Amino acid sequence: MAGALLAFLAVQPAAHGAAAESGADDASLLYLSSGDWQRQSAPRKVALAADFMRIFCTDQRMSAASLADCLDRDKADGALFERAIACVSAR
Repeated sequence: MAGALLAFLAVQPAAHGAAAESGADDASLLYLSSGDWQRQSAPRKVALAADFMRIFCTDQRMSAASLADCLDRDKADGALFERAIACVSAR
């Protein structure tokens, strides 16, 4: 699992940079700021949450929609990724 996570993290910055340069909507929850999160449409938030759950959560009792709702309600300071981990852990 750790190897897969390291490989994912190594590939993501390059992919994120290419997406930002091309204007593509390929952002990952890992790279979004709170403001970026708020600007996403509801379906996009659920898709980002589902992607996060698939990659980072082995226990998927929380639905992607519930995670998106938790992130919408949680206005705490900090990185969105950390807030997502806290939402899933509190479940």
